[in-house]
Amino acid sequence: TAERLGTTRSAWTGELAQNMLEAVPAGTVVLDLTGTIMLVNRVWTRFWADGPAGKSFSPGGNYFDLCRRAAAHGNESAAAVLAGLHGVVTGDHRVFSMNYKSGKFRFRLRAIRLADGAGLYLTHEDVAELDTADVAPGQDPLTGLPNRDEIEYLLARELAVRSRDHEVSVLLVDIDGFREFNDALGPTSGDELLQLVAARIKASTRPTDTLGRLTGDEFVVIARGCQPIAARAMAAGFSSVLDPSFELGDRHLTITASVGVATSNHSTVDPMQLVHDATTAMHAAKSLGRSSHQVFSPELRDSNRKRLELVERLRGVAMAEHELEMVYQPIVELSSRTVVGAEALIRWNHPELGLLMPDSFIGLAEDADLIIPLSNWILTQVGRTLAAWQYKDLHVQVGVNVSPLHFAAGTLATDVNSIVDSLGIEPGRLVLELAESKSLHDVDAVYYQLMDVRRHGSLVAIDDFGSGFSSLERLATLPVDILKIDKSLTQHLDSKDLQRRRAMTALCKAVVEVTHDLGKDTVAEGIETIDQLESCVDMGVTFGQGHLLGLPMTAAQFETILLQNGAHSASA
Repeated sequence: TAERLGTTRSAWTGELAQNMLEAVPAGTVVLDLTGTIMLVNRVWTRFWADGPAGKSFSPGGNYFDLCRRAAAHGNESAAAVLAGLHGVVTGDHRVFSMNYKSGKFRFRLRAIRLADGAGLYLTHEDVAELDTADVAPGQDPLTGLPNRDEIEYLLARELAVRSRDHEVSVLLVDIDGFREFNDALGPTSGDELLQLVAARIKASTRPTDTLGRLTGDEFVVIARGCQPIAARAMAAGFSSVLDPSFELGDRHLTITASVGVATSNHSTVDPMQLVHDATTAMHAAKSLGRSSHQVFSPELRDSNRKRLELVERLRGVAMAEHELEMVYQPIVELSSRTVVGAEALIRWNHPELGLLMPDSFIGLAEDADLIIPLSNWILTQVGRTLAAWQYKDLHVQVGVNVSPLHFAAGTLATDVNSIVDSLGIEPGRLVLELAESKSLHDVDAVYYQLMDVRRHGSLVAIDDFGSGFSSLERLATLPVDILKIDKSLTQHLDSKDLQRRRAMTALCKAVVEVTHDLGKDTVAEGIETIDQLESCVDMGVTFGQGHLLGLPMTAAQFETILLQNGAHSASA
């Protein structure tokens, strides 16, 4: 319709133009290149008739100014609309489309430049009536951004005209932990979050840049004339761009992203190889932690190949051929120095690479959708060990780290309860440890699963407390039995910096007192020195864990310690 109506500017004068607009069932507007509203149809007029700003949406008003005012009041979708329309005006793209929310209204905006380039033709359709088949070729239906095919086309065009002084950089932006958000909040809210993130990123890019959506939660920025140093600075800037929390209904979500950067050179001819290199750099950034960025180098390509080989072995034979094993680090009651429990930790005895720590492969398992089968394997192995110790009248607690993705999938409680019931694990023996900085994005999403596992006799611990600076309110609102104080706090209890030492001691003491007042137990992690141990005892910490108290060991070695200590009735 837009192509047919946008034949010549002269078509937009007189009665004929108005009749053509009235034939369009959607709210329709014609703008000049400055955003001034030239023509509207009745659907558009009725849409805004009852609003206080109705006159502003009539001929003579300025559409761009309306978007600017809405963006200034925090409407990120309006900022994205303004950026998209600017792209059509400048010729960056021929068609712009996105779902848009304004108050109680939800509609899809579509904009196309008139054939003679003198203005824009906009339609506003009820989003419920749209079909994704109606989306323009080359356009992502959710965000209105260029899709993978369009990204490839635009990159190929840029590579064809680049020069030594005018290279092109690609920044691949991947939202950290998006699957957790999507599974916890539901796909509709997940889609809305993607739209908000796209709008925020779009508003931060330069006028000469193009933002596209590659797939899922991956966005691509094509940065024209951008050398590696400038591209690295742009990647680092995304942390502050995403830093303000996103409002989704009554929720305030903290979003971070990992960014990979790749810049063309004289030999770059394949546009998707550039995207692939940026993707490789992004995965390297993820290994550094949330909100990180990395610039591609040939060495990263080799690293990525090894990463894929690890994933395939983990998927294929690692669990089946007993390359994985569980070790147990003792947890000690500080008042009596008695071993009362352990934290179960996974190790991978790789036939070529040797002993691998969990940091080397847990993230890979999460990225490759292997974390739930791996998590269930761990729970089963620990459950069998607990059952064997019960049979020998050795009663201890064993903690198992739980992936936030297992929680987000909604199957954790069912999986844990099934293993506990099938193996006959006694109540109070299995402890599920949740990393406070990773698992608790959405308290409501985990609350009922925690209640379910506790009804079946398992206990719940918040792990690494203090690493994410979370509120103690969670300890009071969630069904939690144990709080584990992170080693980042414990290690300062014997600091040579007396001011820091006093501050951390006061902080830990306050945490311990509040936790005990709530009827919960405390475990200090990372105890490595006598001074740290004595500080924990002085402030009343119940249990301790760390190299000073015991290194991780095999189940058989740990069982020997239990027999020596007489753990027949011990309980953490």
